[in-house]
Amino acid sequence: MSSNKILKEGLRANDLEDLVYPIFEVDTFKSKMGEDPDVCVVTFQAKDRYPARDFMEFVEKGYPFVLDADVSAGENKDGEYSIFVEMERNNKLVENIMELLFGVGRICGINDWKFTYYKDKDKKEATTENLKKVVPTSSKIYEQTMNRFRTDEVKSFFTKTLMDDLTLEENIITIHKHFGNKYQFELVQEGDNKLIESLKDATNIDQDATAETFWLTKVFGDYNITKVGEDFVFTNENRSMILKRI
Repeated sequence: MSSNKILKEGLRANDLEDLVYPIFEVDTFKSKMGEDPDVCVVTFQAKDRYPARDFMEFVEKGYPFVLDADVSAGENKDGEYSIFVEMERNNKLVENIMELLFGVGRICGINDWKFTYYKDKDKKEATTENLKKVVPTSSKIYEQTMNRFRTDEVKSFFTKTLMDDLTLEENIITIHKHFGNKYQFELVQEGDNKLIESLKDATNIDQDATAETFWLTKVFGDYNITKVGEDFVFTNENRSMILKRI
């Protein structure tokens, strides 16, 4: 079905002009239709509930490759609403996103779209070339991409640690230091610097625990390290991680 035909059946060109922002997010939100490696979520932002619903209905009725479209249950702090569009992650994904942008661009009066990917806030021009560089089109590429982002996030936490490299495999962090030395931890949980307050186990402050935390500080750097039960809570400014020694 062509975009021209879609426009004739519902909204007309520019009906949502100035009511939808010209930037969208890819893979920022989790899918409700399937697993994230299999389903891509493209998120648009509308300035009010009614244009958001019109946008959603337009997408649902006009594009057979769209698995689902939905509007956020409530508004954000600025009174805006998100529109979530879910599509199968396959080798036609970028082509489908571009077709979608052409159609919704006409009803929104937007010719030049920008997008961000996952947690990367860098805004890119929404071209076929840029989307192909960034958006995973298979479950395997998606998992590799997420692992790369996840590894970068963990590396950014250990900014005070002198090391040759850091690798992450599932939840196992391996810190590679000089002369082939390496240290492994299981990442149990992470959050803000108040994470320790939510833990049920008591803080361990006996002599052995004090010696262990002192040694970890010497090895890893100037973090606030607390032993809770058998785990260690590392805090770096406003972020905390619960790690288990392996």
